[in-house]
Amino acid sequence: MVRLLMILSTKLNLHSAQANITAAFVHAHLKSTKTVYIHQPPGFHHPGNYVLKLKCSLYGMQQSPKYFFNYLSTRLQKQGLRQSDFDPCLFIGKKVIAVTYVDDLLFYACDNNDINQLIAALCADDILIRREGTAEGFLGVDVSGTYATTGRTPTITLTQKGLTSRIIEALGLCTSFTTKLDTPAELTPLPKDSNGKPTSGTFNYAAVVGMLLYLSGHSRPDIAFAVHQCARCTFAPTSLHEQALMRIGRYLKGTIEQGLIMTPSDILTVDCYPDADFAGLYGHEDPQDPHCARSRTGYVINVFGCPVLWRSKLQTEIALSTMEAEYIALSQSCKDFIPIMDLVGELSKALNLSPDKVGHMHVKIHEDNVSALTLAGLEPRHMAPPSKHYAIKYHWFREHVIARKIKLVKIATTDQLGDLFTKGLPHKTFSHLRSLLMG
Repeated sequence: MVRLLMILSTKLNLHSAQANITAAFVHAHLKSTKTVYIHQPPGFHHPGNYVLKLKCSLYGMQQSPKYFFNYLSTRLQKQGLRQSDFDPCLFIGKKVIAVTYVDDLLFYACDNNDINQLIAALCADDILIRREGTAEGFLGVDVSGTYATTGRTPTITLTQKGLTSRIIEALGLCTSFTTKLDTPAELTPLPKDSNGKPTSGTFNYAAVVGMLLYLSGHSRPDIAFAVHQCARCTFAPTSLHEQALMRIGRYLKGTIEQGLIMTPSDILTVDCYPDADFAGLYGHEDPQDPHCARSRTGYVINVFGCPVLWRSKLQTEIALSTMEAEYIALSQSCKDFIPIMDLVGELSKALNLSPDKVGHMHVKIHEDNVSALTLAGLEPRHMAPPSKHYAIKYHWFREHVIARKIKLVKIATTDQLGDLFTKGLPHKTFSHLRSLLMG
């Protein structure tokens, strides 16, 4: 969502602002049907056996996030912003668009005064909100770039050098003698290694994985596959998994200056690049464990030629062939792809993106497996008999292909961006796909 709005703001020269709400959860009032009592807090004592009845939610209560979101959304709607039909955290007004992320908000508008007026109105409506500059630095991501008014090609660069440095420091790789690597993952997959050597304990495995997940999900899609391999073993890591984290750290140390460079195209395109690695763990884990036969799904979704969402994950069931694994990946990617299409359409309408500015929306799914491409392109009434066992769960998206005018196109394996998210790649292949994806 945020990356999508950054792309649109760059093309349309929108003003941005981020804001923070102080003591957010305390704003919300408890429902009259919900009664909560607490002990008298330290420093406050009323003689006798008394407890306090809460009127507002507190941090630590299970219901507090929901109560606060309802409180905030109600007040945003009072100011003329309607909640998006496709993302509950997106609020669209005639002049201002707002994105909420717990107690952090991001505003976009053509006129900076409109943002100031909205923030002032929220303050007047009993919300302790303060402006904290523009979108640069939102949620710990450093944003820089050029806009269309500069006369140069508009670009956006997302980096997280501070977080990357903390990861390198946590792994103990700060010395100048650390060997830098060209890829974040080995060519062979990372198994569970149930009987492997225990971890050395030189660093907090779960903490490093958490930082890497945040990094890979915001500005470094090139490490998404490697990080997910390590993350699936967070609760039972071994020395082998520590070595895999160290490899990611060495790769990051050699690429610490890199980030996600997005250069929006002139034409409104929405592209999906799904891929799969068929039973990649088989032969590397215990053959008695059914998880070793699972395939991996990887995909990236681009808008205006810029990546806005990417995934790397094991499939939830066992595919019986390469075609089936690819088809499952294609179907799973559409669960994100179709809502993003709807979201782009909604934002385009809200921002008055007329066809003469960006052209009509061009929607494509790029698949490198001919069999999966053929099966996906068949009309819904023509089902292939061998696909009957997974027809109900994975044929659902085919009715959208014709209705939404989605083009299914063949792409060369060497240019399949989804390949970055399914397996470890040789340096030459990895560098080529990384440059296509990240600029």
